Amino acid sequence: MTKATEGTLSQQFSEQRLVQEICSASNALEAHRRFEKNVAALADWQIIFAEESDAGSIKLLDKALGSSGVATSVFRGRSLWLMDAPFVSQSGPMGFHGGSAMFVDSNAASYIRKIAYQDDPSPEVLNWAHLINEIGPRLQQLNPYLYLWESLRFWNGATVARCTESIAAIHALSSSGSKLTAEWGRRYRAVFRQSAENFATGLIAEFERELRAGLFAGLEDQLDLVEAVLVRSQIIELSSNRAKEHKLAQLVAYMHEELSTMMLRELIVCGDILRRSNGSRISKKLNSIQNHGNPLALVRNCAWDMYIPRALDALTSATPDQAPHVDFYVAEVLSFDGDVSDIINTTKLRAIAVHRPSKKSFPFFDNDVAEWLGNRVGPKRMDALSDYFSPVDFHGVLTHRFHLNLTHLETA
Repeated sequence: MTKATEGTLSQQFSEQRLVQEICSASNALEAHRRFEKNVAALADWQIIFAEESDAGSIKLLDKALGSSGVATSVFRGRSLWLMDAPFVSQSGPMGFHGGSAMFVDSNAASYIRKIAYQDDPSPEVLNWAHLINEIGPRLQQLNPYLYLWESLRFWNGATVARCTESIAAIHALSSSGSKLTAEWGRRYRAVFRQSAENFATGLIAEFERELRAGLFAGLEDQLDLVEAVLVRSQIIELSSNRAKEHKLAQLVAYMHEELSTMMLRELIVCGDILRRSNGSRISKKLNSIQNHGNPLALVRNCAWDMYIPRALDALTSATPDQAPHVDFYVAEVLSFDGDVSDIINTTKLRAIAVHRPSKKSFPFFDNDVAEWLGNRVGPKRMDALSDYFSPVDFHGVLTHRFHLNLTHLETA
């Protein structure tokens, strides 16, 4: 490593230490004070800090929908504060232009499609529709791209046909200002269907051009990393009778030494699996993987569920060159997958820091990860792992670097 490289890494580490101090503050006001104190060193950074109260100007939705559904963001609390150098340096009011969307997963998309295309939807489907209506005005901010990214795993003619119907229904519902009801479904089939399907066909054609151009390669790479961590956690769990603390330390070493990355959200989820605490539906599922008919398909599905909050994190890094009228972006998700609900609720964020020049986003969890890890592996093993988190190795932390075309994002 050259001296110039060492100097660059040292500066980056120093900046990230400052960012960590700000994002670890107990409340938004204290975070603001810490940012203001170091504003000269943080000119390239933006911090979105989640407040437990609703005092922040950006209000959050966090709503349980039935036994497995959720409409939420990755943030804790009820509101957000936005901080960057111009904001903390100003002495008067300052306006921001924000973007937001409610991203729909495959389960929610299927319920919307069934209302739109079935002449006589079942009581179960109508119940799902009733739950979807609970998101209120967010119905006008539905975005199908999370559903499309999920569909990439099985992209074929049948998938395209199903996606066309789902996206048409989502677009028509979001544009109509109506609730999702059987009556809306009848109106869709009589009035909206042709124009909505034309819209969906054009959107999917553009999506496929981006797919051929390789714009989603980064997403696939990170999904493969998540899957690799899940597979290794299962190998560690099933091949050894050693203590759960030792198994968790093995997983940390694997991330560092073989993947050259430290995936903190995945570490939290896999830690629950290795401890066999059954604190989430995904851990129960994977702890009985040996009884599953297709364990690799199960792992792949679980990897996508774990990846969804990572995608929501990444969407925060909208920058002016990608979306010229947007200063910040908050992505929410509408999901009826219990695994997704559990993962998001278990790994809520206190803050996200965005490094604007590199477009990297750095999530900070509500619970301190180092403390969480130390409590689970014990002081002796934590000492052995401490070098992994040193300035020399900090650049191995996994950040969000996959390509997303932010022109797809609905702004509000």
